[in-house]
Amino acid sequence: MRSSWKRASKARLIGAGLAVSLMVSAAAPAVAQERLEQDFGVIQACAGDVWRLCSDVLPDIGRMKSCMQDKMGQLPKACLSKLLDVMAGSTFKVCKDQTYALCAAARCNVYDGVAYCQCDEKHGDSISLPFPMGKGVDVCAINAAGADNKYMVSTYSLPEQIASPQGGGGVYTCEGGKSGGAYAQCDGGLCFRSTEETTFPGFDKPVPKGQIICSCPITAGSSGSAQGYQILGPYPCDKSFFKYCKSEVANGNTGSTIYVGAPIGTAAALTALLTGKAAPPFNECGSE
Repeated sequence: MRSSWKRASKARLIGAGLAVSLMVSAAAPAVAQERLEQDFGVIQACAGDVWRLCSDVLPDIGRMKSCMQDKMGQLPKACLSKLLDVMAGSTFKVCKDQTYALCAAARCNVYDGVAYCQCDEKHGDSISLPFPMGKGVDVCAINAAGADNKYMVSTYSLPEQIASPQGGGGVYTCEGGKSGGAYAQCDGGLCFRSTEETTFPGFDKPVPKGQIICSCPITAGSSGSAQGYQILGPYPCDKSFFKYCKSEVANGNTGSTIYVGAPIGTAAALTALLTGKAAPPFNECGSE
């Protein structure tokens, strides 16, 4: 009887891990052999956590995916690191004690297929994809070199305004399957100090001291995709802000206004990975 219970428990944990691997495969397709190796690593790292957090929705893969995205900030570091690495196709890098640009809550204007985003200058620890540029040169080294060369790089830390009801910022979810809008992905974006306290095309007022313009690639959401994304907007919640989930308003055309975004759950997950502890509750503005 006892051995039967153990076998059943092990099967459930493996099933949970396989469910995560299916979620990852849907989010980031790759070469078949590499995918098998990556999926096995995810199963090893995450099976118990999937069962602990989302067992009530198994084996429904769609509901499990939503559950894991919602709770990415609660995953322990081993699982979270493996899951994010597979989704991104690379390992994340922590840049220690540097001045960097925080664009997670930035508003952007589109010009000739590039988003130019008004970001905050910050100092401290941040996290990013490594963006290697040769031996010993990655995003942290590039950002450090910028201190003497009048530029900086956009990396991530928790935007303080979304972690406090008085902060004035909230997380808006643009649902997969419904949202066809465009958003800027600013991780690794280059920013130029010369833009501080100057006018810049598309912005009505001069860029204030303590902010900087960063150039960022644009990602177009797909109304036919199950992968949704999140952007940061005003709080208390404003339903009209969901217009930035729609392609009619937020698109890659010159003159459009878009916001920085990321796949659902990424902000909480990166916060947990950077700090080594669960992300705090965010101001949530639901979905469109």
